[in-house]
Amino acid sequence: MELMISLLIFAVCACVCAAIIAKASSSISESRDMSNALILSQNKAELIKSGKYNDNDTEYYNADLKSVEKENAVYSAVSAVSSKDNGVTEYTVEIYRTADNKLIYNINSAYYS
Repeated sequence: MELMISLLIFAVCACVCAAIIAKASSSISESRDMSNALILSQNKAELIKSGKYNDNDTEYYNADLKSVEKENAVYSAVSAVSSKDNGVTEYTVEIYRTADNKLIYNINSAYYS
């Protein structure tokens, strides 16, 4: 009887540990996506500020943040730039996960040129 109770306790603990590990794995994946999206959006924003950008374009990146074709992409970066008459340029950069087209991160900003 004692052995059965011990096995029951061990089984319950194993199930709890498995659930915790699964949740941690999901959190790590979300954290990696957020970190990569932040890097991509900052790079894209700096390119826009420097004037080396294509108006309203979409670029695709793999997990190593290298530019790739759409079929091999993990992330997509969508940018939209609009200039105003007073010298202010507004831009938006959005980073999506291509697997489910989920918005991960976006920047809305402006600069004076």
